[in-house]
Amino acid sequence: MDQIIEIVNKLNFQTVIDIILAIAIILVFRIISPIISSSIIKIFIHKKKDKKEVKKNPFYLPLRTIITFIGIFLALGVLKNAITVTPEISVVISKIIKIAMIIFVAKAFGDGLHEKNGIFAKVKTKSGKEMDQTTVNMILRVIRIAIYIVAGFMVISELGYDISGFITGLGIGGVVVTLAAQDTAKSLIGGVSIFVDRPFKVGDYVKVLNYEGTVEDIKFRSTTIRTGDNSVLHIPNALMSTEAIVNYTEMEKRRFYTNLLLDVNTPLEKVERIREKIENILHQKTDVIEDSIIVKFQTISNDGINLMVIAYFAQTNYSKYLEIQQQVNYEIMSELKNENIDLSQKAQTVFVKNV
Repeated sequence: MDQIIEIVNKLNFQTVIDIILAIAIILVFRIISPIISSSIIKIFIHKKKDKKEVKKNPFYLPLRTIITFIGIFLALGVLKNAITVTPEISVVISKIIKIAMIIFVAKAFGDGLHEKNGIFAKVKTKSGKEMDQTTVNMILRVIRIAIYIVAGFMVISELGYDISGFITGLGIGGVVVTLAAQDTAKSLIGGVSIFVDRPFKVGDYVKVLNYEGTVEDIKFRSTTIRTGDNSVLHIPNALMSTEAIVNYTEMEKRRFYTNLLLDVNTPLEKVERIREKIENILHQKTDVIEDSIIVKFQTISNDGINLMVIAYFAQTNYSKYLEIQQQVNYEIMSELKNENIDLSQKAQTVFVKNV
């Protein structure tokens, strides 16, 4: 407090001019930072881009932040000549400015990395590999974490700590933490394996153990699934990476299968006629794959005549598949009624013991 009062007492005309100049430098660099950032981005892009597209570039905010902090450093240089401060305070101020710059630049880079970024579109095009939204989100998370870790080490270094010793201690501590939290470590490893193998992606309808639903998000530790009753499940990736997963979305077709057990006394002419009519029903459906239709007189027994019906539907959406299946069943039952053909009930033999 005494030092602040001493600084105020020493203020003179030149000092006031220097302070105004320092403030002006900060404002000027703040004002010109968008112009310089846009110019630098346009130089490296080599294409004419409008202002909105330039501002969406991931390097726009970091460049603006760096230019603004350059202005702050220059302003501090002017103030050092105007105001006399102790070396200790000067070092503290310098460290605060550097740490703030590291944090702001790291945050700017982290916020600038998102799925709409043009860089990922270019990488995807040049690599020739398909990258779904899940893969992009996972890559972005890894890059952000790496940026924040590097920024954290830089801040620790600015605070005067030995990074090498800190890393060694972090390694030993990491082993202890891993042993104490093996389930979490397994889930993290499971998240990496899901990212590499990609057994499912966001939007897929999957079933694992007794859980099934639509995948909404895939994180490092868990996968979020929304079930049919609209509840949300957070399943550890350790489970998702080790258990068998049924991915219904990746199905190319769905199988329709039924056995019609006709009454054993049904005339063969009617059996053949109903067989042909069921074939026609399936052929008329646009969602039915033509060469997959099988309607055959399979077996005959005391219980009745077995008519096997098999077909594959091109519709993989489960709800729509059920609708088509229902339509086919209605039409089959209608034709059975028109032909006066009854479905058989399995015969049961009852033994009566005389007492």
